[in-house]
Amino acid sequence: MSEIQLLKKDLQNRLNSMRIKPNGLNPRKYDVSIKYFSKENSIPDKRIDYLVTTDLKINNGTGEISIQKEDIFYNQHEADLINEIVSNAISKSVYPIITHFNEKGISSNEILNLVEIEERWKNEKLILLGKYCSDDLNDKIEKFENKIQNRGVLERGLQYDWFWNLFFHPKLINYGDKRTVQRNLLLSIVPYSPPFVFKGIQKIEKIPTNYHSFLVTFKSVETLAPNFFYSKNINSNQTLYMKLKVDFDIDLYHHFPMHTVAELEIYSKDKFENRNIIKKIDFSMYQVDTDEYKSKKLSNDSPFITGGLVKLPPNKWGFDNFENLENDW
Repeated sequence: MSEIQLLKKDLQNRLNSMRIKPNGLNPRKYDVSIKYFSKENSIPDKRIDYLVTTDLKINNGTGEISIQKEDIFYNQHEADLINEIVSNAISKSVYPIITHFNEKGISSNEILNLVEIEERWKNEKLILLGKYCSDDLNDKIEKFENKIQNRGVLERGLQYDWFWNLFFHPKLINYGDKRTVQRNLLLSIVPYSPPFVFKGIQKIEKIPTNYHSFLVTFKSVETLAPNFFYSKNINSNQTLYMKLKVDFDIDLYHHFPMHTVAELEIYSKDKFENRNIIKKIDFSMYQVDTDEYKSKKLSNDSPFITGGLVKLPPNKWGFDNFENLENDW
């Protein structure tokens, strides 16, 4: 173990100054799923599945990321209800979407290819009107037309999406000396409403996983649930709470999102503080093909090159503790 020469301060500095490494980064595909559960049921009341492809390009020193969303399934079937059909058409128009993406993995939320989106919508609208005819359809088309004519409204609408909220949540940040910071996470838990601000603790793990990633976790504090989650069956005297937990897997070589799993629980409590689950929402995003990592090796400047071990400072006599390695930090 004497080859490990990094002090704790060195690894801390590396962890706290990580950036995305775009060289050699290929487009990535993710299987995305969001499931809505009632109480302790194991079968979701509703689920939406889709495929996302991301492609990061550096143009004149500026990062631009393309995000494509396709193969959307509603409750494990293709769109067949009018709401689903219109949503599908809107998604085909909006995606692929291009936005700025900086070295810390944060988006400007600015749409860079609005003209392309407008042209795709013209085609999708013609297809809709050629197949269907109803006042409900016309109303939905009019609402989206109003959005697409206002860039700011369309850009704000991107925030109403769990994938968008979690993919661009800041993860490559300064975690201080203890690898833990207080942090807010914004998540759109009420449909078509601005994201809810979850306050919590975000932590970065110093020991890499055995599947070529490092883990960043977010755990929210308990907070009151919005009125949206109070159904007719909820006692008027009952108070609902919620907690959010998110695990972000980020690859060791490019520091780019790999997997993300989030769980939101809405619950009540009895007089003994026991929780009674009312609703649960599960989100998952898994990178489709991870074979690319099998041939990769960590660079010498990686924060994870020592597996989380650090060399202790010299002892009181000034001699190095070459065999005394610390992992409890």
